[in-house]
Amino acid sequence: MRLSRATIVAPVPETGQALLVQPLSGQVALLDEENARRLRDAGKGGELSAGLPLDDLRAGRFAVDSEDEERQLVADAYAEYLAELDRTPTQLVIVPSFGCNLSCTYCFQEAFEPEAGLVRPETIDALFAYVDRFHGAEDPKPYLTLFGGEPLLDTPPHRARVGALLDGARARGLEVAAVTNGYDLEAYLPLLAAGPVKEVQVTIDGPQALHDRRRPHARGGGTFERVARGVDLLLAAGVPVNLRVVADRENLPALPELAALAEARGWLEKPERLFKTQVGRNYELFGCASGQRREQLYGRVELWADYAALAERHPILRRFHAPRLHGMRHLAETGEWPAPNFDSCPATKKEWAFAPDGGLYGCTATVGNPRHRLGRYAPRIERDEAAIARWSDRNVFSIPACRGCELAPVCGGGCGALAERTHLDILAPDCRPVRELVGLGARYYGLAG
Repeated sequence: MRLSRATIVAPVPETGQALLVQPLSGQVALLDEENARRLRDAGKGGELSAGLPLDDLRAGRFAVDSEDEERQLVADAYAEYLAELDRTPTQLVIVPSFGCNLSCTYCFQEAFEPEAGLVRPETIDALFAYVDRFHGAEDPKPYLTLFGGEPLLDTPPHRARVGALLDGARARGLEVAAVTNGYDLEAYLPLLAAGPVKEVQVTIDGPQALHDRRRPHARGGGTFERVARGVDLLLAAGVPVNLRVVADRENLPALPELAALAEARGWLEKPERLFKTQVGRNYELFGCASGQRREQLYGRVELWADYAALAERHPILRRFHAPRLHGMRHLAETGEWPAPNFDSCPATKKEWAFAPDGGLYGCTATVGNPRHRLGRYAPRIERDEAAIARWSDRNVFSIPACRGCELAPVCGGGCGALAERTHLDILAPDCRPVRELVGLGARYYGLAG
């Protein structure tokens, strides 16, 4: 009997314990310090010592008897993953314009200078013709996400284009999400309230002074109060809000103050179906933005370790945001480990992106970047099928460095765009610190200690 190659031994900080995770079978166990040491000493493929709870390890599939059993575990888990993928709707990211009314210090799009024209009416017609042809038969139905630049600029032409996109979605029974800086939300409230809106993601980076410094208007001046009022109006109209914070060392210490502001405005009292949050790490996607300092940026483990420490001192953060930490939130809330993840990159599989000039791209991260263009949807359809196939085939089985890695069924190979930026190859890994974040999550959610 040996430890399965997929079994993860994740030390839990400050406890001496370790969380044992078998993502292929969905089993989780807590080990004391001595048994965790024995497992680490045995290593992958080594015989397990008699001092370990061998029957329990075998029952949870943490340990296997043969290579055939290992392969069958992988095959069964991959079938589960594919079934979950079939139940996941495709996201179609629509960029009406790359223009923006803010001048955020960390905007990743400034690195490749996308064109700023507004999508033409005939291009919207071509977009929906493409959607009907390539996504019309999908079950579940896809959904549209308005993206930019800033998709909700308050001008008559912009409102007309967004209205046409909403009308086209409504005619096909498709929901629409929007990713917006929130500055012109009040002008768009009638359109958004009329639906069909899945959610509106709005970014607020901290209390007013800090947010205004990081996300000023392009003509100068603050944006916080106008954005916060937009959130108030959306919630009052019953439109779901996903409040996003782009976090780095500058603004993370101020999150308790932002959480208090959210509480004071009544946002935290809303049900999660109407109001939720996400905290995203500020990082370099295609280069360092002109107003962004590298020394401010967090690694993933540092970010969540600091967030956990901050939440201990300011419990309101636990009400403001519950971090996923590679499945640990799901485990804490449901008692179950989430389905395995053999592919973290949705590009050309469960995500496509459409630029205002008719360009076709694989995902949100790459749209507008000429290096990652995959063809056209307008004025005629042209698809680079060879390039699309490379993105579509990317998973932990096609990435050489991921084969045999015990973290692969949780990490999923990471982001293809980041892998290409770092290694000049989308079939390279964008490794995630799964073991460290799982251990941190066990402590944060009180599952160990």
